[in-house]
Amino acid sequence: MHTDETEKLVDEAHAIFNATSIHEVIDLDKPAARAFLMKAYGNYDSALIDQYLEVIDKLR
Repeated sequence: MHTDETEKLVDEAHAIFNATSIHEVIDLDKPAARAFLMKAYGNYDSALIDQYLEVIDKLR
């Protein structure tokens, strides 16, 4: 993956949830990442969590 593409994806992830770092979730499986985000942001919109996790999948 090119650096520009990586930076774009990181920016996209931070536009969705900016209070956490992608490094906090990138090594977690989806259920653990979802639980982490739910704890960090409360009962947040599950569609946004799905969108965030899709970006994380692209970064992997």
